[in-house]
Amino acid sequence: MNKLEPPSLQNLAIESLVRNKELAIDALKALPAAFFPPLFLEAYRHECLEILKAMVPAWPFPYLPLGGLEPNMVPWNPSVSAVLDGIDVLLAQSVGPRRCKLQVLDLRNTGQEFWTGRTGIKLSGHSPRVEPQTSQCSRMKKQSPLLEIFTRLHVHDWCPDSFSSYLLEWVKKRKAVHVCFVKVTIVSVLSSSCRFQYAELLCIKELEVYNTWTLPTLKMFAHLMGKMKNLKKLTLRIHTPAATTHEELELGRRCVSQFTSQFLHLRHLTELYLQSPSFLQGHLEQLLRRLVTPLEILSLTNCTLTEGDLVHLFQSPHISHLKELCLRGVPLTSVSNPLRALLEVNAATLQHLDLGLCGLQDPQLEALLPALSSCSQLNSLSLHGNRLSMATLEKLLRCTSGLRRLRKEIYPAPLESFSSQGTLLPEIFDVLCSQFLRVLRDIGCPRTILVSPKPCLSGMLMLGNWVVTVSCSNCLHHSKKLSFGLSEN
Repeated sequence: MNKLEPPSLQNLAIESLVRNKELAIDALKALPAAFFPPLFLEAYRHECLEILKAMVPAWPFPYLPLGGLEPNMVPWNPSVSAVLDGIDVLLAQSVGPRRCKLQVLDLRNTGQEFWTGRTGIKLSGHSPRVEPQTSQCSRMKKQSPLLEIFTRLHVHDWCPDSFSSYLLEWVKKRKAVHVCFVKVTIVSVLSSSCRFQYAELLCIKELEVYNTWTLPTLKMFAHLMGKMKNLKKLTLRIHTPAATTHEELELGRRCVSQFTSQFLHLRHLTELYLQSPSFLQGHLEQLLRRLVTPLEILSLTNCTLTEGDLVHLFQSPHISHLKELCLRGVPLTSVSNPLRALLEVNAATLQHLDLGLCGLQDPQLEALLPALSSCSQLNSLSLHGNRLSMATLEKLLRCTSGLRRLRKEIYPAPLESFSSQGTLLPEIFDVLCSQFLRVLRDIGCPRTILVSPKPCLSGMLMLGNWVVTVSCSNCLHHSKKLSFGLSEN
């Protein structure tokens, strides 16, 4: 609303109610549903705790996305405590679940669209669309809970998740409430004190694991992962110490076999992110063979796999309908033909492709050009960090000119931009960037490309969101962003 415009009658009414808690609580009995979100938002912002407590049992919607207002949950937040106190009032009313409006309390950082759509106030932060739902694990119970709480769990040895611990203790005393950890992040040795023993594993839809584990720990984790039967997204960055003896090699084979066998239970897995998975070297075929459903996203980064691993990867029937493929930091110099076949199989669905830092040279990339030109849905492409000449990059630009959805591209500086010692020659680099622009004008379609002269390993590229972060100041200084639009002369 413009600051010069007078406040609406609804805003004036809400301001009046917030100032008078007795009037606000009494008005809830007859208050139209449209007034609840803006009143809740104002009461939350001004910590009108008694109003918040009274609004929960009267909430006229099945979904209350509290996390959209408070992304960093802490047990000592008075407004959050007031909402939980309101749940106690709701439970004490002895109202059957069919007559109760509120079914889901969402404590994740989602739901901003709910508040914006009903209040007209745009909230900051990420706001993916989340529909009210009932978790799979609660549907399997003999008696459905009156209320479900959706949240996420952090398992961290050095930074305990105090709110999750508090919430678990709170839920234990309330049988009609079920807590559902939809997303779990583990930065832990997965000790016996792990909070997994209190979590419903069937609830987990997203799992992230970052740590250095021994092989027996990997085996223990595999046993838990196999019970997460509704898992859709799995991110693993697990480093295991290298085996040095025959006994360690044999133990490693058994543990990896136990780990990969659990993928047979993950019937809903569609997104798989494997970062530096050294323990899978020589064993990737076992994992691929045990996938049950086709993947939509596969990210396999920063690892050296055997040629056999890559051939099995590119021929797997479970990666034939990919939307995103990231092989950043995986050497691909010897498998251009199987990779070309993989691109051809996924040509109708592939939207994001990252082949950065893969050791590709002119012959390998030229072999991929026919397949790349057939990827009609391709929106983003990265070849950053490969050794490619200007002639090959020009062929790439012309070959992909028919891809009308392609808008985001990251390419290496041409080889001609460097001296024989590998030093960047800025003047030549600028001339070649001008040549890039001439090619784009000649093609005559809108394109935006980033040409980077250095394969900065500390950089980060996220497919889909396309966030590029470069910590090397020299790399950032010399990178060129080139854009061409149809309106240009």
